Amino acid sequence: MDLIEQKYSYTRIVHNFFVRNWKDEGASTKTAIARRAVSSYLADTEVQHNVDPVFKQPDDDRADDIAKTWAHQIDKFFSPSESVKLPYSFGDHLVMALDDEYRKACLAEIDRKRKSVLKRTSPDEGDIVAAVQLSVKETSEAISHLIGVSPEGLEDDSDQALLRARQETLEAIDALQQNVALLDQELAQRGIELL
Repeated sequence: MDLIEQKYSYTRIVHNFFVRNWKDEGASTKTAIARRAVSSYLADTEVQHNVDPVFKQPDDDRADDIAKTWAHQIDKFFSPSESVKLPYSFGDHLVMALDDEYRKACLAEIDRKRKSVLKRTSPDEGDIVAAVQLSVKETSEAISHLIGVSPEGLEDDSDQALLRARQETLEAIDALQQNVALLDQELAQRGIELL
């Protein structure tokens, strides 16, 4: 799941839940969410350690200061007056760093939005080449995440890894269903009945 996706943006949804989370009394602070998100990002992308000037592995004695810098960078990304970029796939880590209640609601809203976008294209308006390209992209991502959780079974994987693999698999299924709809439409136009 990228923050920016074809035809719509996850950014607004992620931002809304991020703000709701840290503004809620008794919930995690902005700094705590940023710390979890960046720590998860760094754990998943060891090659990036100390490469990004903002999201670098902190020294233990400066962890709080660095988490504040991370939170500030995330705020700047969401600001319409800034041109700050976040690392590729960081949005996934930010969503998964939200408190349970906000993470689940955010994922549900992203899924609802994605489904509404997919439904906007009727099969007779669809482009088979674009549908196949989307299917290849989505199935590749799904397979990659499924391979990531498959060694040693599912018991040793984090909730985040399992939720991400599930989400990517659902996106692949939706993309393949769009191909089926395009094929069904063409077959129907040719007068071929399907059983």
